[in-house]
Amino acid sequence: MTISGIRQLTPRIRAYELRHANGESLPTYRAGAHIRVPIGLADGSVTSRTYSLTDASDDPDCYHIAVLRVDDGEGGSSALHDGWEIGTRINVEAPENYFPLHDDDRPALLIAGGIGITPIKAMAETLAARGTPFQLHYTGRAPQEMAFIKDLQRWFSERCRFYFSQAQNPTRLDIPDILRNATADTVIYVCGPTRLIDSVRQTARRLGIADERVQFESFS
Repeated sequence: MTISGIRQLTPRIRAYELRHANGESLPTYRAGAHIRVPIGLADGSVTSRTYSLTDASDDPDCYHIAVLRVDDGEGGSSALHDGWEIGTRINVEAPENYFPLHDDDRPALLIAGGIGITPIKAMAETLAARGTPFQLHYTGRAPQEMAFIKDLQRWFSERCRFYFSQAQNPTRLDIPDILRNATADTVIYVCGPTRLIDSVRQTARRLGIADERVQFESFS
């Protein structure tokens, strides 16, 4: 594949557009899917990382991912940010999906924390396109650090709520309240930090929500 587009979403998050190097169509996928990409590290070794596909699967010609730069991590994201340029060619495995969106008409409750918005955004777009009811709750430190927030505000303003833990007027995600207000057939999806996922799962159990109604994916 070839890196065909790069967009700076926040000071630490970049979006990348990938296309087949020979212009061919790409394998289809469902919302929640990810791809594994190779990354050359500073010491000359090659590692790999998985990144969620951020868009609904309605364009067979390109994939989109968003990568948070973590300078005190293991080096993969910073090497990607430093090494990927327009025209960079890489070999990418076909998409896999361990966090699939349901395909019936049950409503969805989408909960995202930080960079966990990446698969959740694709789910929101898919649900909106097929007319399935959903609510999206997106929490982060501040608006300027949250990827896609302007897009979500523009596209789904009536179905999204945003929470900022370090803004001038902080707002907090009230997990018990939003879970209590979900209908009995709502499917719940959560992606983000482990603390957020654990809180949603534990609260759901206390409220008697079946485990199979709570789908989650963590980044580690």
